[in-house]
Amino acid sequence: MADYTVLDLKPSLSSLAEDVRTGLAAEPKSIPPKHFYDERGSMLFNEITRLPEYYVSRTEASVLSDYGKEIAESIGASSLIELGSGSFDKIRCLLPFLSESVSYTPVDISISALHDTAARVKEAVPAMQVSGVCADYTKTISFLNSSREQPAAVFFLGSTIGNLDPKEASEFLKKLASHMKPEDSLVVGVDLKKDPVVLHRAYNDSAGITASFNKNLLHRLNRELDAGITTGHFEHEAFYNERLGRIEMHLRAEKPSLFSIGGETFTMRAGETIHTENSRKFTPEEFTHLARQSSWEANDWWTDENEWFGVFTLSPRP
Repeated sequence: MADYTVLDLKPSLSSLAEDVRTGLAAEPKSIPPKHFYDERGSMLFNEITRLPEYYVSRTEASVLSDYGKEIAESIGASSLIELGSGSFDKIRCLLPFLSESVSYTPVDISISALHDTAARVKEAVPAMQVSGVCADYTKTISFLNSSREQPAAVFFLGSTIGNLDPKEASEFLKKLASHMKPEDSLVVGVDLKKDPVVLHRAYNDSAGITASFNKNLLHRLNRELDAGITTGHFEHEAFYNERLGRIEMHLRAEKPSLFSIGGETFTMRAGETIHTENSRKFTPEEFTHLARQSSWEANDWWTDENEWFGVFTLSPRP
């Protein structure tokens, strides 16, 4: 019997269908990256984090491990809430520096990933109270409203802030701040700007795992929405858009394609793309400016020896 709890807010299949229909009806076409993470997508992403070209996860982990004691002391929280907890790898780096009396709430859209993380945290720290929430935190953060007497720290790691466009990122940070108390804190993992060659390799790995991860989105639409997409007509495309400071991932149609979602028919020309993800990169100054514009004040930050990745602690502004 599991010695942790999971509250399933049931991020719905109708939300997937609605998001896909809306995105494919737009010009240019797009699908939100949160829909990558069905069970197979989560598994493929875990493989990506271990690739030699993909520096993001291991560099963030090194910062969390090297400075975990300072980070834990700076937040001083009794409750830790991790948005987009995904795999166990991120929180594992911090566990040695957290008191067993700290409660841990992982939040993820994938219930399989959520159960895995919750179980592994309990195995590592049996005395820790673990209560997961299966939710789409981009649509609801009502779980933050529960009454709590002690300070809480929300962790938003994995450079997920970079998946949001500037307006979305600011609105999301403002929404988070509106649910926080003055003594609460936010810890954000931020991918920093670097050589575009390093960025290109990270999203175009030689093993083709990122390509499989991107194309799994099409397989998911076929499995769950009976879309009838000929997946072999599409190829993975990822490049660094220097003007916007972001990696863009697309699915490029190599041949004309016709498919349907919920009874609505969509066509794609050869060469047309579905924009599936952005991964924005920041300078430290750009991120602290975003935070300040979005109801937060940056307190401190830590980075690796190459200054490739930063972990920032923020406090809500009055």
